[in-house]
Amino acid sequence: MGKVSKNVLAKIKKTGIKPIPKWQFMLKNSFVWGLFVVNLILGAIGFAAVIYLLVNNDAVWDFSLTTNIFQWILLAVPLAWIALTLFFLFVAYYNFKNTEDGYRTSVWSKLLINIGIAVLLGLILYTSGFSARMNRLLSDNIAFYSHTLDVREEVWMRPGEGLLSGDILNVNEKVIQLKDLEGNEWSIGYEDATVKYRVVLDVGERIKILGSAVSENVFEASEIRPWAGQGRGMQEK
Repeated sequence: MGKVSKNVLAKIKKTGIKPIPKWQFMLKNSFVWGLFVVNLILGAIGFAAVIYLLVNNDAVWDFSLTTNIFQWILLAVPLAWIALTLFFLFVAYYNFKNTEDGYRTSVWSKLLINIGIAVLLGLILYTSGFSARMNRLLSDNIAFYSHTLDVREEVWMRPGEGLLSGDILNVNEKVIQLKDLEGNEWSIGYEDATVKYRVVLDVGERIKILGSAVSENVFEASEIRPWAGQGRGMQEK
């Protein structure tokens, strides 16, 4: 036995160092893998939400709803969801890097693996309708959600600029009684309005309206669109 080995053994005996049980290594590695999976799933959910909000935000496709490029970025791009998605992907990457075999993979490979899995899962969640249901659930139950993560409310709650949205309380052939996203009630005249295909004018349905505010609680509609979807390029009823 070499001199170095003897010195090491002597130090181990002197300090009473004991080998760490294998189960502790396995538990730690399982915990890190678990964090990796959880954050990857959260990243995929964030990506699915980004797709949903981009597809269903009229401001992305209709530049007339914004006045300049800076307003377009703020109202069209779900910046908060993008930031959350990147954060979860970074944490997933960090956890993957610290797994037992993570050191064997290059930095770019780790990034591509994380991004690829998140994108695939995100697309599956979006096409399954999960992101739409999640977004509506969050909007209905978390007060600040619409102001921070779903930017469509910022686009469609500008009645002074001819943009209004909310849920139908009552409807007849000429007037819609609407409760807007801030809880205010409106009378919407829509006799001469263009009602886009896929709009359902039933009690409880959420719609988006273009037109002009006639008075404090009266709005004259020129066009009505579905809440989910741009409503552009669709045939009129």
